[in-house]
Amino acid sequence: MSKTIELQIEKSQVLIEGLNRNIGELRSKGVRDESLTTMSNDLAALKKMSDECDAIREDLAGKVKTMNEVLKRVKEAFADHKLIVKRNYPQERWINYGVQDKR
Repeated sequence: MSKTIELQIEKSQVLIEGLNRNIGELRSKGVRDESLTTMSNDLAALKKMSDECDAIREDLAGKVKTMNEVLKRVKEAFADHKLIVKRNYPQERWINYGVQDKR
């Protein structure tokens, strides 16, 4: 859970508890039990969504790491094969072997 979300949940819970302790006095000011219940439900949903996002981020981080390893291998193989063509053929024939650059 991000620090921003964690802090917001903590501050909101403390506020809800304080408002609930003084709800009798606050009703005349426009604070309703229903709005506090809705806020509590929203906090629970926020925590659940944040946890789900954390799990997705963790899964994504593993996939990105694997992808980067494959990308590294592909780049190395590309450079190795291109170098073979460049060392063994004149520049004007490189294009026949898929080497696009001219230097």
